[in-house]
Amino acid sequence: MKPTGLTHALFTYSLLKASVAALALTLVSAPSGWAGSKYEVLHEFGDGSDGMVPGFGLTFDLKGNLYGVTYQGGPGCKSNRYCGTVFQLARQTNGTWTEKILYNFTTRSEGYGPNGGVTFDNKGDLLGAVAGGPNGTSALYQLAPGSKGLSLIYDAGAELNVVLDKADNIYGYLGSGMYGAGAISELLHGSDGWTLDTLYSFCNPQTCPDGDGPLAPLTWDAAGNLYGTMFFGGNGPPKCPGSLGCGVAFQMTPNGDGTWTYHLLHRFAAFPYDGRYPYAGLVVDAAGNAYGAASGGGPHGGGTIYKLTPTSKGFWKQTVLYDFPNCANGCGPNTSLVFDQAGNLYGTAGGGLTVCGGGGFYCGVVYKLTPQAGGTWKYSLLHKFNSADGAGANAIIIDGKGNLFGTTIAGGTYNFGVAFEITQ
Repeated sequence: MKPTGLTHALFTYSLLKASVAALALTLVSAPSGWAGSKYEVLHEFGDGSDGMVPGFGLTFDLKGNLYGVTYQGGPGCKSNRYCGTVFQLARQTNGTWTEKILYNFTTRSEGYGPNGGVTFDNKGDLLGAVAGGPNGTSALYQLAPGSKGLSLIYDAGAELNVVLDKADNIYGYLGSGMYGAGAISELLHGSDGWTLDTLYSFCNPQTCPDGDGPLAPLTWDAAGNLYGTMFFGGNGPPKCPGSLGCGVAFQMTPNGDGTWTYHLLHRFAAFPYDGRYPYAGLVVDAAGNAYGAASGGGPHGGGTIYKLTPTSKGFWKQTVLYDFPNCANGCGPNTSLVFDQAGNLYGTAGGGLTVCGGGGFYCGVVYKLTPQAGGTWKYSLLHKFNSADGAGANAIIIDGKGNLFGTTIAGGTYNFGVAFEITQ
């Protein structure tokens, strides 16, 4: 069943529970590198004065302050179903962080349940999506600083984070598309408001070789191409055990006349131990290689980290950089990767300690992949969550000093999630 309408947070938990239950675990000692990092909780959500369940990652402003959303709660919330917040975490001179609620969704008319993280435009406004808009579909909002407040700019289906070009045109999974299965679209801002231009329409998931089910935002490369993944679609049975397909990775390239071309980079489950179900999006290096994570598949069933390399013949070659051998040190990688300035990759996954949720659920981990001579990569753990300090991490971001910042969907004092920092 396609997870349409489910929150990122809840689907992440259900995905990890399902994938973990099928694994036979072999407990081994933690890989080297875990002890060399410092973990700190910056904020605990759910004390009644702020939001609950930060279901997505964080965003920096130019001063290094952090911005994010919670799916529920807020000081003006009367019913969790119609709530959620946009918040700021500002670093103080003494090194602590102070939270400020920028907006609390409290009525159906303005939407509820943020369904994606926030993105800054060139004016300093924040853009994001809510799961429930006034017309009964997800919607895209714009939040301006000061008295201007919040305005809904698109209310016909908007999913996840959006990305912007230099002219502040908006790109993302907007609208139902030609076949009703979703689309990659552009919102152009003109004198008469916003105009939707559908760039590519996805097809029915039952017969969808180009993918279906976006669960990760689009990303840019330096040349102005867009990259993404689809959780379903692509290869079906017998290569993929699921009838909806095991997912794809794709690229969108501009044609110079306002149109775009869709390129299929990889269909997962292409061979017996290939990754399956790419929950994470793609990140592109300076050479044009794309990196991502598949939440399942691999020789041990715990998922893979992969690299997609363009070839001279126009095809893309997939290389598996790491497959997760046991859940004790991480499995089911479910968020997009980030690079540091030295070329190391970082991400989050399930697995780790089994003390979360009251039923032996895994709390999750933060990991690092370091390139080695000969093209191999070394996996090391930076942190294992333990419920008290968070559980179920969203995507992380990295600053210029190599410090990592993120949120968790659960755990902490109130079990409604935390914001954290990892220094190395």
